[in-house]
Amino acid sequence: MFFFLSIGLLPLGLIAVSASFDNARANRDKAEIEARATLTTHVQRFTLALSRNGSTIRSARDAIIEANNPEGVCARTLARLARAPNTPGRFALFGEGPEPRCRSEGFVPPPAPPGRGAVGRGLISPDGQRLTIFLYQPDGTIEGVAEYDRATLADVVNKPVVPGNFAVSLVEGGHRMLLRPGPAASAFESGVTVDFPVSNAGYAIRLNALIPPVTATDLLVILTPVLMWLWASLVGWIIVQWLLLRPLGRLQGVISAYRPGTSFDLPAVRSPAQEIDALGQAFDQAAQTVARHEAELEAAVARQTRLVREVHHRVKNNLQVVASLLNLHSRGSTNEQVAAAYASIQRRVDALAVVHRNHYAELEANRGVALKPLISELAANLRATAPSSASGTQIRLDVAPVYVTQDVAVSVAFLVTEIVEFGMFCGSTMVSVVIEPEEGGTARLAVEVDALSQTVDCDEALADRFERIVTGLARQLRSALERDSARGRYSVLLNVLPSDA
Repeated sequence: MFFFLSIGLLPLGLIAVSASFDNARANRDKAEIEARATLTTHVQRFTLALSRNGSTIRSARDAIIEANNPEGVCARTLARLARAPNTPGRFALFGEGPEPRCRSEGFVPPPAPPGRGAVGRGLISPDGQRLTIFLYQPDGTIEGVAEYDRATLADVVNKPVVPGNFAVSLVEGGHRMLLRPGPAASAFESGVTVDFPVSNAGYAIRLNALIPPVTATDLLVILTPVLMWLWASLVGWIIVQWLLLRPLGRLQGVISAYRPGTSFDLPAVRSPAQEIDALGQAFDQAAQTVARHEAELEAAVARQTRLVREVHHRVKNNLQVVASLLNLHSRGSTNEQVAAAYASIQRRVDALAVVHRNHYAELEANRGVALKPLISELAANLRATAPSSASGTQIRLDVAPVYVTQDVAVSVAFLVTEIVEFGMFCGSTMVSVVIEPEEGGTARLAVEVDALSQTVDCDEALADRFERIVTGLARQLRSALERDSARGRYSVLLNVLPSDA
């Protein structure tokens, strides 16, 4: 009864809530469209004002290069830039060299950033009070520098004033210049932000607008179906409590006290739901059936255990056969790259075979896979199959006696194999593998390779593949891979089994 009342009314509430959300989404889309239109107006004012000065500076450069009296051209150009309708600021004009030919009084232009491939580049000062624009030739040669203060640009952008509840600012990197302040959002208002990049100048004009607040009517439309659903659920719960849950509770007490091989007396059920009485009788019959099949289940479990052991044993043997075949092919190949590829595959097959062999050994005790013998055997295999360039590599082990599941053991074996093999290819002479227990049922696996503590001199494709593989194996362990480049150390947290598992 409770279930059907709740499910019957829930779709109505979901429909009403969905409609309210759609309305809020439409309001947001409308606000974003209006914000983009308003931003376009401010962008046009901004670019129009600055493009006049840019055109004047570009024309002046050519005149400075060709004129017999470049100082006079500089003076006339600076005077023209200081008069309306140009945007007032401070300017520096360049010729063919990297040093300015003339500049506004007291203005020392900052060093120009690289400009090859850019027409202009804008930088905002850290305090957000100045915008410096660098103009370039197509070949990257500096043409001129213009500097505008915040008040000047705010006056250009906001005249005439556009009504609205929004703020306008310039953004570049982590710097921001506020051109028009906007009111702070209240608790029931949210904002929309739109950016307009200024060509390829490296900065953008940003507009932050507020979305109208949610009205009381909107809240009522959203909450009414939810309140109706909660009320119906409460009424249904009371009915179900008296007519169903209490009789079931009495029956549960009798069932909980039941022990296999004994009988129990069913309580008198005073409820229109006669199915409860039928449930008790059905449990009595089920208990008798369970007692008959208990012996069969114990025998089936024993057979299943033997089957699982046999499967692990066969998988381990098959993997060893594959590893032996790969070893034969590796030794018989005359191509060093082919032999190295066979050896690399063999090391991974050996790692998987080691996991199955150790899991087979611990299967009877049901304790999981012991990492200490697994890592020891894996290190011996890695030393035995090491490439000739790493024949002198030493592997030092300090592994605590912890147990993990088979899935964790497979990922640990592959992770250790990948890191040690990569270190061998990069010329390592010492590898350290440490597993230390930590709190919360975890242990930390740390593999430190001396060759990785410096700049790794390995094939770039090999290093990229190595990073992707070890990161993926760490994800399989549901842990983040921590890298210490100074020590050449990779570590990850493992979930271990309790000591009494």
